[in-house]
Amino acid sequence: MKLQKQAAYKLEGNRVQFKYVVTIPEQIVEELDWEEGSELNASIKGKNLLIERVSAPVGQISRVRSSKMSYEQFRDKIKGALEYNDQGMTWTKLRGQLQLNQVVPNNKWVRRLERDIRLMRLKGSDGVVLWRVNHAR
Repeated sequence: MKLQKQAAYKLEGNRVQFKYVVTIPEQIVEELDWEEGSELNASIKGKNLLIERVSAPVGQISRVRSSKMSYEQFRDKIKGALEYNDQGMTWTKLRGQLQLNQVVPNNKWVRRLERDIRLMRLKGSDGVVLWRVNHAR
């Protein structure tokens, strides 16, 4: 196994956000009984990284082409799911709850959501990114 560094996206001021990727050999994944799409949790024990499966895959994502959703439909669905959820949700949970067929969200749409509905994506101490919007009290 090898730790790899990849540029994820550009930030303001020509800064680059990086992500790190570990490729796990197939035989280890099979031995652990993990499946593609399983939600994993990472924790630090001393100088070691512990990765545990949190849940089985949230339904299989269909790769069959369906009618495309407009940005406005996507925005309204995301806003409705997050509007009164103070804890926020991961993309995986949003995708499962809203039955979205996108494996990853469209980056341009996410940027628009940040402006239009004040979407915030916050990385917790455990490295999990939560999507949140503030609601009027």
